[in-house]
Order: sequence, then C-alpha cells, then structure tokens
Amino acid sequence: MKITVWTWKDERWSADRETLKHINKMIKKEKPVVNSIGEKVFLVVGWIAVSPFVLSELIILGFKRLIKLIRK
Repeated sequence: MKITVWTWKDERWSADRETLKHINKMIKKEKPVVNSIGEKVFLVVGWIAVSPFVLSELIILGFKRLIKLIRK
C-alpha cells in the first residue's frame, strides 16, 4: 500500500502601514478598467445575451420554492 501526503508550509507575513499603503496602491493600479467604447458595447451586449438565461433560472427556482411552501 502506497500513501502519499501533500503538505504546505503556512507562513504569515506582516508589514508596516507605509508598506501596506504601497501594496494597496499597486493593487488599485492593476484593476482592469473599461476605457474604449467598443469594450463598453461588448459588455452591454454580453449582459443582454446572458440575462434571459439568468432570469429564467431565478424564476424557475422561485416557483419551485413557492410550490414547496404551498405543499407544506
């Protein structure tokens, strides 16, 4: 019988306030920003294409929950 064990080392790091401020600034800079009009149009069209499926699933789940409540 062969047993394999996976482990990892848990290291905790600390930093002073100034270092944390610099890290937060770097994280904020790396956020994706929608700049061009083409990207905005693509996002809107994508949401319009996906939203009917999401709404239908929510409506179906709502009806199933309502039926369960009525049957009790």
